[in-house]
Amino acid sequence: MVAPRPRAPRARLAGLAALALAAVLAACSGGDPASAGADAAQRSAAGASVSSGADCLAPQVLTALGFAGAGAGSTAHPDVPEVGPVPDGFTAVSAVLCTTGETLTDAAGRWAAVTATRLEGDVRPLVTALSAAPTVPASGTATPAPCGTEAPRADLWLVDALGAAVRVALPSGGCGTLPVAVSEGLDALDAVDVEHYPVELVGPRATASPTGS
Repeated sequence: MVAPRPRAPRARLAGLAALALAAVLAACSGGDPASAGADAAQRSAAGASVSSGADCLAPQVLTALGFAGAGAGSTAHPDVPEVGPVPDGFTAVSAVLCTTGETLTDAAGRWAAVTATRLEGDVRPLVTALSAAPTVPASGTATPAPCGTEAPRADLWLVDALGAAVRVALPSGGCGTLPVAVSEGLDALDAVDVEHYPVELVGPRATASPTGS
């Protein structure tokens, strides 16, 4: 503990306050790259940001599911935070799993769909599995291996009792088969609601060619 210093005169305190304010403003305008990187790492370690609710059609989620640009022109679904670890102090009571693989057909043709599944039950084994599973590339690998075109993809939200949600990082970015512990944690939950949303037209319906007069 640092020993207390003698109380400075009021004028000296004002001068010190001015110097401190100038230093803060200088730091904000210039910024030390190393310090900024450390701050970013600290924020990442703190866990994912909390959103007002889970959304499987948010632009960032669609991109993670392989539908890059599918939500670029949409204003109905706002941006959501990037994925991250489960933040300390966040108590999940349910989950929303966003997955690919389903198709829907309407008058326009065949659509690739996103499936939103609301899961309820004891989420503690799932949270434990997510905390233990590696979610980043192995050491020495700059980026994870590309996800195959036909590989299933998933994005996961954990939801608390008030409906607030966090996008949590899945192993391998949610591409392909999930680790056994994570799959078992998901399988142990009850699917209480399942919705399919058309996202990308992959098979337009053929239309009759116009005939000449």
